[in-house]
Amino acid sequence: MPAPLTADVLVIGGGLAGARAAQAATDAGADTLLVTKAPLGSGGASARASGGFAAAVGKDDRALDHADDTLAGGRGVNDARLVDLITENAPGALDRLQRQVEGFAEVPQPAPLHQRARSVQYERGMTHLMARLGQTLASAGSRVVDRHWLIDLTVSGSGRVDGALLYDQDTGAVVACRAAAVVLATGGCGQLFPVTSNGADATGDGYAAALRAGCTLKDMEFIQYTPTAFAAPPGLKGHTIVGTLLTLAEVKLLNAKGERFMERYAPDLTEGADRATLARAIYREVQEGRGTESGAVYLDATAVTPQAFNHHRPGFYDLCMAHGINPCSEPLQTAPAVHTCLGGVKAGPDLEAAENLFVAGEVMAGMHGANRLSSNSLTEANVTGWIAGERAAACAAGREPGGSQQRSDDFELPKPGGVNVADLHHRLQQVMAASAGVEREATSLRAGLDAVAQIGRECETARKTGIDTITGWLGLRNMVLVAEAILGAALQRTESRGAHFRTDHPQPCDEHEHINVCCALEGEALRYHRVPGA
Repeated sequence: MPAPLTADVLVIGGGLAGARAAQAATDAGADTLLVTKAPLGSGGASARASGGFAAAVGKDDRALDHADDTLAGGRGVNDARLVDLITENAPGALDRLQRQVEGFAEVPQPAPLHQRARSVQYERGMTHLMARLGQTLASAGSRVVDRHWLIDLTVSGSGRVDGALLYDQDTGAVVACRAAAVVLATGGCGQLFPVTSNGADATGDGYAAALRAGCTLKDMEFIQYTPTAFAAPPGLKGHTIVGTLLTLAEVKLLNAKGERFMERYAPDLTEGADRATLARAIYREVQEGRGTESGAVYLDATAVTPQAFNHHRPGFYDLCMAHGINPCSEPLQTAPAVHTCLGGVKAGPDLEAAENLFVAGEVMAGMHGANRLSSNSLTEANVTGWIAGERAAACAAGREPGGSQQRSDDFELPKPGGVNVADLHHRLQQVMAASAGVEREATSLRAGLDAVAQIGRECETARKTGIDTITGWLGLRNMVLVAEAILGAALQRTESRGAHFRTDHPQPCDEHEHINVCCALEGEALRYHRVPGA
């Protein structure tokens, strides 16, 4: 049995939220351990992001205006306290990041549905920014352990989170980590769906571990699709196109007939409509036979210069050219791809989800409500990561790491064998695409729940009969639970709002405004309840 790891503050997750939490905790004097699946900066959604940080830093802009735009986009189900916390702290958090890492644009640019130009671009690309943050963490004295997968959070008899069980991918051992406070920054669950802008590591581990630790999830029905993901060529499928291009007057969406179709769906805003409206419009065009052979529409940005492309997203023009596409002379094929889980772990305004457990970034619910505005995601990660790290350090101050920690041999790993986890994962993705895609309705949601339950039973059976990859099984185990939470919450919300569209309930319902659908484990079953929003 490996010796347990110990830390004052354990941070789980290698994206921007995790990196900022680890930096903040270290700066506050805590012995900090950052655990990641992949080398820091190479996994998670942050390194794949376009690099825009929304903050009220422009002339005549105010945090209050930023909050108002965010709440309007969230369609009445955001946590207003968290929105205020994040928008008020966004300028200061951005300034702190700019002082640590060079390469930010001096002038904020427009972003869809922000009433002011407040998207500040990191011009060297997010992969570069994450690498620089890794160097900063190392020089500050944070410990980083990569290739360790979260199995479960561990909980004392009094209900206090006191660490985690981890799987060491290199040794094949289960490792216990004891901590006085934990920050969960594990990102989203895009791998539940067959077409996603997320990487292979987005398997919803934090949502599932939080449920098993007694936490509550909320707003899981809201899955945001980016409307502008490549549908072709195969080498780019799922990669996001520059969403902020849609703010440019010369950029337009065309169907296979050459029609500028957004005038039918959002005549006032056209291509400037919110992501949910754009995604549904593209989906409808394809479903009704006006899409390309790749199941897409065209994003025509041929009037945009290479310099303008790279201004909006560094390296984008070169990426296209490397795959045989010149975006300045030919339109790009685009279709919706799962981008962000808008719900997540329920937390208070102090970001504490349970005693000693803090959450940050995409794994946390509350900021976005029913629809996320462009450039708000990196802002959420930057702000909440720092605040969660500071508060975790304060929580851990003067305390020893948890003493009632589960042992590493308390968790039974699956046996090696012949069950192909990838096949089960593919089945789960097809179920989620059919039942919880851009459009949903009750019959398919119920069928999806039945199918997910069957996959869950097969997943548990495979634990005993043998599987071909332990990491694949760990991810599938989590995705099955998260899939059930998404489908069940979508069934509970009998209306259409933001990113959640029910064809059998196509209009918003006043009774659901300012109401959050929550779920928690009671024994082995998920139970749902509706609560008034904050």
